[in-house]
Amino acid sequence: MDAKETVLALFAAYRSGDPERIAAMLHPQVLWIAPAGNATQVALGLGSADDAGAPRGLNDLDHALIVDFMAHNYARFFCNVSIEVRLMLAQGDTVVVEHRMTAVLPNGRDYVNDYCFIYEVREGQVWRIREYMDTRGGWAQVFGDAPGQSLMAFATAPQ
Repeated sequence: MDAKETVLALFAAYRSGDPERIAAMLHPQVLWIAPAGNATQVALGLGSADDAGAPRGLNDLDHALIVDFMAHNYARFFCNVSIEVRLMLAQGDTVVVEHRMTAVLPNGRDYVNDYCFIYEVREGQVWRIREYMDTRGGWAQVFGDAPGQSLMAFATAPQ
């Protein structure tokens, strides 16, 4: 599988919600580098609005957190999801994906945001995920004028 096929297989694993399938597509040292203090992580109790600012490694997700987020939390937080891929470029082991996501949040609010993800592939698995989005717009849609707070507890794999 080339890098683009690997990322597409990761998307399919995400859609399946199967933690084993998701885990198999992720390199053991994978990191999802997300904007610190972003609304999704704050709403799931994984960070704080005070984390926002220059990149400092706050709120990065490791292998276990990515699996738990995609297998046990994504569908609880984002309902009626629609993803419109606008661009997918691959060069060597790097894949860039731009997309618009629309969904309904657990508080009933509509959510629409544009994302750009950069995926790096190593040894046939996704090794790095760098996420870029409109953090301010996302915050306004998730919380409105209310202070950022957890909207639901982050679920982990059943033990």
